[in-house]
Amino acid sequence: LPPPRPGETIQEPFPPAEPAVQPTPVPSGPLEVLRYAPQGEIPLAPFISVTFNQPMTALATLEELAVQDVPVQIEPALPGRWRWQGARTLTFEYESALIDRLPKSTEFRVTIPAGTRSATGGVLVEAVSWTFRTPPPAVLESYPGDTPQPQDPLFFIAFDQRIDPQAVLGTIRVSSQNKAIPLELDSEEAIQADERVSRLVKGNPEGRWLVFRSTQLLPTDATVNVIIGPGTPSTEGPLVTVQAQSFSFRTYAPLRVVDQRCPSVLDRCQPLQPFYIRFNNPLDEALQDEQVLEELVQIEPELPGLQLNLSGDSLFIQGMSKGRTTYEVRLSGRLRDAFGQMLGKDVGLSFHVGPAEPALFGSNQELVTLDPVAEKAAYSVFVVNYSRLAVKIYAVQPGDWQAYQTYRRE
Repeated sequence: LPPPRPGETIQEPFPPAEPAVQPTPVPSGPLEVLRYAPQGEIPLAPFISVTFNQPMTALATLEELAVQDVPVQIEPALPGRWRWQGARTLTFEYESALIDRLPKSTEFRVTIPAGTRSATGGVLVEAVSWTFRTPPPAVLESYPGDTPQPQDPLFFIAFDQRIDPQAVLGTIRVSSQNKAIPLELDSEEAIQADERVSRLVKGNPEGRWLVFRSTQLLPTDATVNVIIGPGTPSTEGPLVTVQAQSFSFRTYAPLRVVDQRCPSVLDRCQPLQPFYIRFNNPLDEALQDEQVLEELVQIEPELPGLQLNLSGDSLFIQGMSKGRTTYEVRLSGRLRDAFGQMLGKDVGLSFHVGPAEPALFGSNQELVTLDPVAEKAAYSVFVVNYSRLAVKIYAVQPGDWQAYQTYRRE
């Protein structure tokens, strides 16, 4: 490499001197509150903030900015920490081991008294006061849901804030067939014994849910309505709900078939597609054993490669079904659901498999060269439900290739 050439020497100090900072003019006159938050009805209040038009304290380190005498009053009084964010903005953060925001179900009033004085001598002429309101309990999650339920299900309700389960239970009404159902809170042992409810409990913050049950069996094949409130209380504040919140579900009915089809975009079954049978109740998981299922499900004519699978309330029958064939499926009356009910009597279902969709398969290459020394040169194509194929054969030379490409392109 060539040697570096010397450059021009610049006679400047390094690092350069910092320009002098001019002090910001301090507003004079009366002290004013420029803005404050939060205001009105809000879903969540993480903190309270007030900004003045004049400095309220001398600038210092953050540790030295902890507020001792605060010119702001909060009703109801809350444990927490006031801090200056700079010299003009004051914030309040609620301190609790249970929540990291201001309590819900509460209406707050914040007041800055008249006569409050700034660090530069400005005085607040009139008191500034405003209110904001956090919402009462709202249901976030509930159970049971859409699937058929037993006569003694566990009820689970999760809220967006902390609650007293016993107090909330007093505002819940469960009814079925125009009859009220008596309720009681459930034990920890019963919660842990129910796989679904125990998962719901683990997935929600402590203190924001309740689990209860009815003290009598629910009627079968009936709609159950659950109404929460109005008047549902919270442990975070005095406000209660003013509107009812509700959900409903159904108890199990006698086991029956409610649907049969092939999962196809067409309105008919095609070869090799599974047969789908849906029941009104989830089936007994003990029937997952294929040998057990084969004793309860009979198919004629024989379906090669038969596979039977259960999934919730559905039975899938997979096999090498043939086109233009009707298959008779007979379900044994001993087929039972998750509630111990049996189908009661044999049920026959027919699945007519229509013809396969016509299809043509060949080489996906643009040019195929046949073996020139073979006794019979052949190009194979494969068809489904085509009985004839129109073919055109041309005698060509290599010079025709460009014209052929143009033909394909255009």
